[in-house]
Amino acid sequence: MTKSALTIIFMLLCLIGTSAVCQDKAPTQEPLITFDDLQRNDVSERPFKIEGYVIQTYKCPPCPPRMQCKPCIGNHIVVTDNVEEKNAALIKRLRIFTDKPEQFELKKMYSFVVKVRGKVREGHAIEEVDLISFQPLKK
Repeated sequence: MTKSALTIIFMLLCLIGTSAVCQDKAPTQEPLITFDDLQRNDVSERPFKIEGYVIQTYKCPPCPPRMQCKPCIGNHIVVTDNVEEKNAALIKRLRIFTDKPEQFELKKMYSFVVKVRGKVREGHAIEEVDLISFQPLKK
């Protein structure tokens, strides 16, 4: 009797374990944010998606060993929603920090999944984010 009880308990544990592993989890979809949303600081602290054109890439210069070099802001790219805008004052920009800025092509459009970098003061635009993932777009 104890052997069959142990077998039943073992089978129940296996069924519970497999059902927990096999549960379909809905993929989390990051909200698509616009550059206007960034200006209004209308973004939560969780990751979000934004689409934009790369207009600048920056890689920190190397610092030789035992040298005291100028501090570097960090490797990043700058993206905008309108690559044709000629008036510099009207260009909406977002700095995206990434380990490999050289992998992006200038004036090419990408979809980025990013998260806000640090704390943003209320009433101020979101200007800096950290890259989570990206995908080239054809537009």
